[in-house]
Amino acid sequence: MLAPISASTDTAIMRSALTGEPVCVLDRILAILDTVRESHGTSTITQLAQATGIPKSTVSRLVGDLVRHRYLVRTDQGVVIGLRLFELGARASTPRRLIVAATPVLVQLFNATGEHLNVAVQEGCDMLSVISVRGRLRPAPSRAGVRVPSATTALGKAVLAFTDDESVIGSAMTGLDSRRREIFVRELAAVRTEWVAVDRCETFPGVVGVASPILSPDGDPLAAISVAGPATDMDVNRMMPLVRHAALALTHRLGRQAA
Repeated sequence: MLAPISASTDTAIMRSALTGEPVCVLDRILAILDTVRESHGTSTITQLAQATGIPKSTVSRLVGDLVRHRYLVRTDQGVVIGLRLFELGARASTPRRLIVAATPVLVQLFNATGEHLNVAVQEGCDMLSVISVRGRLRPAPSRAGVRVPSATTALGKAVLAFTDDESVIGSAMTGLDSRRREIFVRELAAVRTEWVAVDRCETFPGVVGVASPILSPDGDPLAAISVAGPATDMDVNRMMPLVRHAALALTHRLGRQAA
């Protein structure tokens, strides 16, 4: 028989549910790491406690543990992401394979366009940038490690167009009204025909993106590659074949790696 939940534990769970405070230790650790990552700089104990809703004393203790294990590093201004996380990230097979295969392709694409380049993989309803090359856009619309929504970005449309799982596409469309859903479905159909997707200032104001999918030998989407530039003078028609060629080249390189 299950042991009864104590009044104190029940109260703590209710309080956490009401305030949005992370409940278990792992939730709290992840909340702290996410907050530090999203700050794009240093974070103090007070800032972390305010952002996560975790008691300051608990934040201080968990940060100390994370520092000892090199997930965080202390500075004079607070804490920053440590090398241990970069080491773990570097072991992720898909990004590592992409970086190795994509480098010469990105060099050629950058020489041909001079624009901001991204290679991203799908994660949930977002696209996660794993490689970013800065072009003439200032500030850069995204960088490695940053998420962008799949439903608006050219990167996301390029991947979703070749995704067989309807539930993934449905999740990506959450929040879109009926008119925007119809447009989105038509866009995906066009991408399947043309192998190229376009984001006309949907994600970042004044920024146009063009992307093409990177597929596995079985035709499953592994990632997407994009070019982004200012809407004022970005020649989308010129970029389309360049991005499509780069995606095909990267698809072939990844296929040779797997063979």
